[in-house]
Amino acid sequence: MATLITLLSLYNSTSQVAIVGSNVCPIESLDYEIIENELFKQDWRSRGKVQIFQYIIMKWFLCFLIGLIVSVIGFCNNLAVENLAGMKFVITSNMMLQRRFGMAFLVFSASNLGLTFFASAMITAFIAPAAAGSGIPEVKAYLNGVDAPGIYTLQTLFVKIIGSISAVSSSLLVGKAGPMVHTGACVASLLDQGGSKRYGLTWKWLRFCRNDQDRRDLITCGSAAGIAAAFCSPVGGVLFALEEMT
Repeated sequence: MATLITLLSLYNSTSQVAIVGSNVCPIESLDYEIIENELFKQDWRSRGKVQIFQYIIMKWFLCFLIGLIVSVIGFCNNLAVENLAGMKFVITSNMMLQRRFGMAFLVFSASNLGLTFFASAMITAFIAPAAAGSGIPEVKAYLNGVDAPGIYTLQTLFVKIIGSISAVSSSLLVGKAGPMVHTGACVASLLDQGGSKRYGLTWKWLRFCRNDQDRRDLITCGSAAGIAAAFCSPVGGVLFALEEMT
């Protein structure tokens, strides 16, 4: 028996004390299934009809509010991209009409480089690294139970909006569909939590969905609203959420 303990101690070199001070990965796994035990059934039976009706109405109201906010964000994104890209093309075309081809090339290249640098380095790399990329992999990972820190914060939302406007306006081969999906998911997550706790912008009347399953449902609605706002297709957003997200 002593020999067996000695062999196990040689192979098992980990220490519980060392785990306490280690840098644990912040990514966690979520379980969306509700455990329908006796405590859950007793809590649900203790609610009155008014509370159940209020919960259902509030959840539908949050879905409507998510669609309204995401549609406004999509409209502002289109307006900003059209103005930035239109201003760039107007200046460049005027120089080309004046046969100043070299200067037109320099202005076009410099504006594209500036917008790309602003979207990538100044915004994404230094302020909110979680806003990098399209955002669809992060949303799909969360809906499948993998939660990463910082992907649905208010800071990520603003950086995603500004970065997508700058990237699309810089003539890159990128679109607004992926960023709009991530934007809709951020809006849904903030509304589900009642606002942003980090900046003190919280409203208690919004905090009706207090479990991970309700939050996943609202984030699914947010991603559907994002794809619907990007392509102006409500039915397409619902199909996208059903086929790709959930």
